[in-house]
Amino acid sequence: MIKQKAGFVRPENSVLAHLIQAEKHGAELRFYEPVICWEAHPSGEGVTVTTADGVYEAGRLVISPGAWAPSLLEDMGLSLKIERQVMMWFAPTDGIEPFRLGQLPIYVWEAEDGVQFYGIPSLGLRGEGVKVAFFRMGQTCTADTIDRNVYDFEVAKMREYIGNRIPQLKGKFLQAKTCLYSNTPDEHFVISLHPEYKQVAIGAGFSGHGFKFVSVVGEILADLATTGTTSLPIELFSPNRFNKIKL
Repeated sequence: MIKQKAGFVRPENSVLAHLIQAEKHGAELRFYEPVICWEAHPSGEGVTVTTADGVYEAGRLVISPGAWAPSLLEDMGLSLKIERQVMMWFAPTDGIEPFRLGQLPIYVWEAEDGVQFYGIPSLGLRGEGVKVAFFRMGQTCTADTIDRNVYDFEVAKMREYIGNRIPQLKGKFLQAKTCLYSNTPDEHFVISLHPEYKQVAIGAGFSGHGFKFVSVVGEILADLATTGTTSLPIELFSPNRFNKIKL
């Protein structure tokens, strides 16, 4: 008997749980406050962060800016590429039950032409449909220039690929959403102290699969911010591998 060991994380619920715990432990949460710039003090102690609403001083700083990393971490030369991705939901032609959690596995399908698409089982209401998306076929953009519209030709292309391989899933198109991948050249993360400013910890370049590791990444960044080191092996995620900066 094969034992399956897998699971999934609901991002919205996970983020909310972390925010609730942070607030319980004294964190002050601020939202919709864009960061304009940050500066590490030359002495090696302290930082200044300037936002649209004010200026903040702190002893340590963690920067995990997602798709805004190319501008906020420009000095690190990370060669990040920001990519627009589209997720779609379709209604199965013969009902959603065969596509429910426990009936349909999470999958990645590579077609004969090398195009990859993936899908996950239905986790919610019948009307939400079943999620499918292409893997790494997005357009290069920035966090500020992403096109949030989803076009008929994109839906048609998705329907073509799933229709030829999972015919029941080429039913009515229900909805679509866009998201952003922050890709490093090797698709591994960047998790480290800043090479010049030891009071600044960096988490970036999560290349579309970082959220699955959210708990351990948070632990590592907390270690780096509070002690300047971590017992977990993060050499793979050093920015030095890009040969853009020298310590």
